[in-house]
Amino acid sequence: MLTVVVAGAGLSGLAAAISARETGASVVLLEKGKRDDVGGNAAFSGGLFLFRYDGPDDLTSIAEEFEPGMRAGKIDAPAYTSEAYAAELMAMSDGRADPRLVETLAARSLETMRWLKEKGVRFTFNRTVGARVRDGVLRVPPGQILTSTGEGMSRGFEVIKPLLRHADRIGVEIRWSTPLTDVVRENGRVTGVMTGDGTLPADAVVITSGGFQADRELRRRHLGPAWEDVKLRGTRLATGDGIMAALRAGAGDAGTWSSCHSAAVDPTMPSPGRSEASPPFPLHGFWLGVLVNRDGERFVDEGPGPWVKNYSKMGKAIMRQPGRVAYELFDQRTAARVADEFAGSAIPVTAPTLPGLAARIGVPAGQLVRTVDEFNRACTDEERTTGLTPAKSAWATPLDRPPFVAYHAVAGLTFTFGGVRIDPDGRALDSDGVAVPGLYAAGEATGGLFYGDYPGGAALMRAAVFGRAAGKTAATDPATPPSDHLRSPRAG
Repeated sequence: MLTVVVAGAGLSGLAAAISARETGASVVLLEKGKRDDVGGNAAFSGGLFLFRYDGPDDLTSIAEEFEPGMRAGKIDAPAYTSEAYAAELMAMSDGRADPRLVETLAARSLETMRWLKEKGVRFTFNRTVGARVRDGVLRVPPGQILTSTGEGMSRGFEVIKPLLRHADRIGVEIRWSTPLTDVVRENGRVTGVMTGDGTLPADAVVITSGGFQADRELRRRHLGPAWEDVKLRGTRLATGDGIMAALRAGAGDAGTWSSCHSAAVDPTMPSPGRSEASPPFPLHGFWLGVLVNRDGERFVDEGPGPWVKNYSKMGKAIMRQPGRVAYELFDQRTAARVADEFAGSAIPVTAPTLPGLAARIGVPAGQLVRTVDEFNRACTDEERTTGLTPAKSAWATPLDRPPFVAYHAVAGLTFTFGGVRIDPDGRALDSDGVAVPGLYAAGEATGGLFYGDYPGGAALMRAAVFGRAAGKTAATDPATPPSDHLRSPRAG
């Protein structure tokens, strides 16, 4: 029986371990943290999954639950095809994503959702991601995201718990508090790993230990000095160890190492510790109002649509502002919805007038009034602005119904975009596009798929699709030497 070692017990690692075990391998899953740390970044996520589907039957075959206000006797859900999924990913990467990875993610997403459901993950129609009941019909926009069941927006641990139970049940050996320190390579192929306890032989090694967002020096080197002290939204254990070990073992790098997923978050919330802890709450309501810096000026298009299409770049926009802070502003058109769906326990500042609000949040009153007045005049009946820089390209409604509401926001770093180069089946590739025998990778430890931005729900989908693929491949072809069919143009 082949032995597969998987490094990192997040979503991609659990998917890889389960897949390898169910393919017939003996599997050892290494986790740097304790059992309370299981889940990686997925544990602190909103549990969002974006996948292709042909219509409502595909959605209801996966999600049998409906959040309050979402249940209806009929569902209208136009298809979201693999081609549409791939086109959206390519557009949001400005055409830089590896097309093979893009096409694989899109094509395998639906079957992977069904696989997750078989393992016990429960999904629901979530009221915060675009679908609405109108005239007794649940109207689902193309590209509807389903989420795991749970409370609030940070519900990703509900994905991890059933997978962990399943891994235990089928005989995956999990070693807690056992970080990978290096990958062992002999005679051209990977033969095991080094841990604090010594050498662990293996026929194949799968790196699923996340990005490098929790390492201060790597943040400074790749993201820039301003990111050294950024607030973490994700796991404190993703320090790039697995990525660096894979590169030392001969893997090539891919993707943009200077970019990341970074959302607007409530600065009063601490960075998360154990898996069941809440991360700094993502303030995703910006698309319903306006975002201003401490000078009282707008600096970004809060559209062009619902938060799931552009939330992962808002933190980066805030990081470019004076003091690296911002304020999300609303009036009574949207304040109640924001508080209900998008603010969590964040405490807003309210005032009956804009000058009063400016005084309370510490921005120049005159400039804030001018900013809002200019924005209001630029709003059109089509809910977009004209003649305004930066524009708000969708969901633009005037802020003219006091009292006014503001939420203080800072950047929260979730994960980095650069990592190990892989093929669609999870093989780690060297700089020439040739597979490194015995080495595989998945999830946030890999690069080449996400660049400047990506659609919400694609990150957890990537973890599950490529984790599952890497585990199966590791269990079936670790003895295969490099061959010409793996050669490809360099990605990233």
